[in-house]
Amino acid sequence: MDPLAKRRLSDITFVIDKDLNVKSGNRSFLRLIHKTNFNVNLSYIFEDSDIKNFKFFLANFDDSFPTRSFLASIKPFENYISCIFTITRAGEYFNVIIEELSYSRQLLDRALMESRELTALMQNFDSYYFLFDGKKYTLKNTKDLNTIFDGPQEDFKIYITNTFKINISNEDTQAQLNAMFENIENFNAGKYYTLLQIDKKILTIHTLKTSTRHSSLIVASINLHKENEPVMNTYSESRDGLTGLYNKKAITELAIKKINEEKSPCSLIILDADKFKECNDSYGHIFGDRVLVSIANCINDAIKGRGIAGRIGGDEFLILLDVNNEDDIHQIARNIRTGIQWSITNVDPESVVTCSMGIAKFPVNAQNYEDLFELADKSLYIAKYRGRNTYILYSPELHDKILIENKQIDDRVTSGKFFFDCVNSELEILNKIQKLDSSKKEQVYEILNLMISYLQISKITIYDKDFKLLYLAGIDEVNSREDYVRYTQNYFKFFNEYNFLHLDNTNVLNSIDGERYDLYRSTNISSTIEVLTKNKNCENLLICYDLYKPARTFKKDKITFALLVARKLSEIL
Repeated sequence: MDPLAKRRLSDITFVIDKDLNVKSGNRSFLRLIHKTNFNVNLSYIFEDSDIKNFKFFLANFDDSFPTRSFLASIKPFENYISCIFTITRAGEYFNVIIEELSYSRQLLDRALMESRELTALMQNFDSYYFLFDGKKYTLKNTKDLNTIFDGPQEDFKIYITNTFKINISNEDTQAQLNAMFENIENFNAGKYYTLLQIDKKILTIHTLKTSTRHSSLIVASINLHKENEPVMNTYSESRDGLTGLYNKKAITELAIKKINEEKSPCSLIILDADKFKECNDSYGHIFGDRVLVSIANCINDAIKGRGIAGRIGGDEFLILLDVNNEDDIHQIARNIRTGIQWSITNVDPESVVTCSMGIAKFPVNAQNYEDLFELADKSLYIAKYRGRNTYILYSPELHDKILIENKQIDDRVTSGKFFFDCVNSELEILNKIQKLDSSKKEQVYEILNLMISYLQISKITIYDKDFKLLYLAGIDEVNSREDYVRYTQNYFKFFNEYNFLHLDNTNVLNSIDGERYDLYRSTNISSTIEVLTKNKNCENLLICYDLYKPARTFKKDKITFALLVARKLSEIL
């Protein structure tokens, strides 16, 4: 791998003009763009939508702030990297520093606050949009941002009805218009409104809640349909009231039509919010609703007109992509996953909202909607098994074996043999612990290797009160934590009140602790259970159960037994 891909991008600097022509830069910049000179235009490493956004941003650079930030994705390697461009004006040119999102939450927040409105306008809006700042409405167009109207709601409602020829004699249109203004006044956004015009064309308004440096705003796009597009009788019949996505009935019918009738190549994604029930239980249903709206917004941002999406259950979504190329599918799925993790994050890894996805392609993997949905659902199951916060693009060569093994486990569970074997393994380990002579290291290693086999993990490490290595058993001899634990403050900040940390997928730390995430990534640790316990002398012992890639979800009974063994071992060692 290119060494540049492994490290932070914070030392990459360059100078450009408003058309993205490079004037100068440092050596790291040349390595980033794979060039030997500066005679280049940067457009080729941006997504198409970001090129337009960035040029607009530079052309309208606000000199009242000496430094501005812009959020965009670049593709210097095989995959896109989300970056923050920190920009200062130098005459007719711009000095730019690139910083990677995953290493600076503070910079991410700053960039979102400064450029979120602009990004939303350029990516999602048609030709008109309006703002509500809590007091008045401002109507603008997206071409030159000229103000067309500025005033209170009463006047704006009349103006927008007359200007866009909205048919208020239609009961459904009138009801939606009233609901829209009521929701906007209450700063309730993330919704779609479909209105009928007098000439029987359709007008759609999409509302977003956003922020600038100075205030909170509702920003709404006005999308004019050039032709009378077929829609269901009422908005409520086709859309989910909370998220604005299609509801289950509508998205299912559209998917069946596309796959079974039109036979159009496509990809189907089933997305499930990880541990959503726990989120609802811990933070309440109001927060849970906000999570679902944020997930829907992340899906819309990622698919960007390349598909449609619907909510098919409480925390389950169906996405139908028009793309069938695996690189495009990976990019979209990755953007959805990282977008959700970054937009709904917290300081506690147990409360970070993430998602798992199962993906299947038509007609490559199945010949009809029903079979395609079943394969995507099975792939989702594998993603959950792999530790959550990931996605699985179905491949029969890779995943049929896993599905067969899972079926065999289910059969063993049904017959009772699975539980019988687990009990026998647990009894064998506990009996050996009871007879353990701590002076004989080979006995300790025998127990650790039995635990590795039982938990199906990669290795176990045990550290003493000074966090120096006592025992290491497993597939390698890499002492991955000693220096980090001993010289890092607050290593145990993520441990719960019972003094253990359980991560089914360590990439959940990417959005809350980049340094800790780098530790796990550099040592290939994808899932872990870490237990801080006391030995017979009341001194701390740290016992770590680690699984290398791919990640896997630890079953509750396995976690319980791992904690029990850690406690029993600490009493003897």
